[in-house]
Amino acid sequence: MGKIGIAVIGISGVGRSHLQAAKDTPGFELRAVCDVNAQAAEACGKELGVAAYTDHKAMFKADPQIKAVSIATPHWFHPPIAIDAAKAGVHVLSEKPIAVTVSDADRMIAAHKKAKTTLAVVYQQRFRPALAKARELVASGALGRVNRTLLVAADYRTNAYYASAGWRATWKGEGGGVLLNQAPHDLDLFQWICGAMPREIYAKTETKMHPIEVEDCANALLWYANGAIGYLYASTCEIPRDQRIEIAGDKGKLILEGDKLRFARLKEDLRHFTATTDKKWSQPEAAWEEVALGEPGVQGHTRVFHDFHRALDTNSPPAVTGEDARNSLELANAMILSSRTGKPVKLPVNRGAYDALMKKLIATSIGRGQTTAKSKPKPKPKAKPKKKSKAKRK
Repeated sequence: MGKIGIAVIGISGVGRSHLQAAKDTPGFELRAVCDVNAQAAEACGKELGVAAYTDHKAMFKADPQIKAVSIATPHWFHPPIAIDAAKAGVHVLSEKPIAVTVSDADRMIAAHKKAKTTLAVVYQQRFRPALAKARELVASGALGRVNRTLLVAADYRTNAYYASAGWRATWKGEGGGVLLNQAPHDLDLFQWICGAMPREIYAKTETKMHPIEVEDCANALLWYANGAIGYLYASTCEIPRDQRIEIAGDKGKLILEGDKLRFARLKEDLRHFTATTDKKWSQPEAAWEEVALGEPGVQGHTRVFHDFHRALDTNSPPAVTGEDARNSLELANAMILSSRTGKPVKLPVNRGAYDALMKKLIATSIGRGQTTAKSKPKPKPKAKPKKKSKAKRK
């Protein structure tokens, strides 16, 4: 296959990374940009020497050479654009998260299946050598039966960050807080490395530090089908930043901190040792191993665009399909639903229940930089000076 015509929809913020990655992928020909901001679209198109549009449907009709698009808009717009692209026979690479609700993700996946087009999602951290190796260790059975999982995802943000765009940190504009914006990569890596989704989640989400209407901190307990238990913590209220994944099994323990991977291999299977030893205070010996990591190669959005092109060129699945990307959203939706109902939530999430909840939350959305909780108290009105009595007047 020759050059594949591609367009980028949404050109500010992370859209700039998409534009650069499209230019840095030899198999793609950047043919157009699209943004609802006409002035920004025109300026970007002029800068790059490509056509500029404000309507993606018009773009599809105007240029049949556009065979693929990347979507870098706010979350709520991913599904309608992706579905319109499928109807036009155009392949899609969507920024994370795939959608705000799992029901919308379902519709995106169904549309591309029907059209026989590719739906890929930007989860570039999967290509980091330490994370890929962690996934490989678990998938190979090196840990044996998994007994416990843990994710800590601390990704600090300031109030200025949240105020930088009108759609941020609102139910109407973003559909969630840390779970929909900062933690999707962590949630994706967590379930991908573990190799399994939990069957039930009990969570609490809070707005602890920022004047926003969505969550900036989330905690959850997870239960898996095999009896394993997990703990998940995501927050924009903590420094230093931290990304930590632990998985403990019958044959070993894996600890991933950023790009540092440690693996302890047990010399005897834990369950077998527990059942057969006659020594009161003994335990299986654990030996920490140095894990060899591969070369990183091309990383970031460019790596994702290279993979997207490979998938289209070879008519094979991308590294992260729509179904793959839906898993992290399933976790996020389950946590928000559990917190709002005060009850454990079974997975897959009840689509109707979550859509109804989101409808209610959107109805209460009061907009940018506002919240009914943790907002700054209004200053008390100044007391009016007391009038002097006539008796004291001279």
